[in-house]
Amino acid sequence: MKTLTLSLKKSCMRKKSYKTVNLTKINIAHREACAKHPKFCDDFTGAREWFIVDELERWRKVNSGAPYHADAILNEEILEALEAYKQGDLKHCLQELSQCGAVILRMMQFVQDEMEA
Repeated sequence: MKTLTLSLKKSCMRKKSYKTVNLTKINIAHREACAKHPKFCDDFTGAREWFIVDELERWRKVNSGAPYHADAILNEEILEALEAYKQGDLKHCLQELSQCGAVILRMMQFVQDEMEA
């Protein structure tokens, strides 16, 4: 397990330039979205508490073993952010949203790796 963890860390570090490029792309997209749609939303979520709980449980089961899918991981992270928000834990919500951002960066890296293969 230690070897796998080290190789994954090296893989993420090796892709540092991808991260910079992808963060730039995200910043540009954010700036364009703000200009195009100055009003972002009316509320954070319209989802009912029971829906979030049920869906989060489902995605945690999906992600409990291989094969691992990027979209499933992102779904779980988003639902964790929604759950924290609904519970009024805004600090935890922001932590979960940061994890969503990290997953999105890794998804972008995955696609770039495919393009270069």
